[in-house]
Amino acid sequence: MSTSDRFKVYGVGFLLGMLLVSVILSRRAAKENQSVDPWHEHREQARETGAEPLPAAVESSMLQGAVLRFGYLPDAALPEERVWLLNFRKSYPYVRVVETLADGTVLYMAADQIKVLLAEGVDVADLKPMLDTLGVRLRMFNRKERAAVLGVLHTGIDAVPETLQALGPWQSLFEAAEPDWIRFRQ
Repeated sequence: MSTSDRFKVYGVGFLLGMLLVSVILSRRAAKENQSVDPWHEHREQARETGAEPLPAAVESSMLQGAVLRFGYLPDAALPEERVWLLNFRKSYPYVRVVETLADGTVLYMAADQIKVLLAEGVDVADLKPMLDTLGVRLRMFNRKERAAVLGVLHTGIDAVPETLQALGPWQSLFEAAEPDWIRFRQ
């Protein structure tokens, strides 16, 4: 085989390899685009069900969020709270806005996670049985502060309180468990 034939074979092989890699990467990208974020699938449902506008006392930055879900807790028959789940593109992509109907207090928290402070002597590895049982994941852990951020049970308006309640059988592992509060500078 002459040198020019070798270069031709090498060139054809290189082109075929590039084409194959391109097809593989395109298929992988298409598959990733098809996976649906469970929080986004509720956006259209919120619009169709007629979500109420945010309260007048809400922080102005909250008005930029898209409403994913809206509802009353504990239920529409005996409402104590109005709850909105909002979607943003920045540091807290999913925000839960809660208005207490009795006094108009408005609270803000992450809608997709809670914070826990581990009890003295408890290691993050000790959380594995609880995480597996509940089906939530550990999102972040700070060993020095013994603080962990856990995902929530589901994407509903009551996900944060239900997740906190579900931690009850494992309360000996925690000093505290609370929503991941969002505080605004005054």
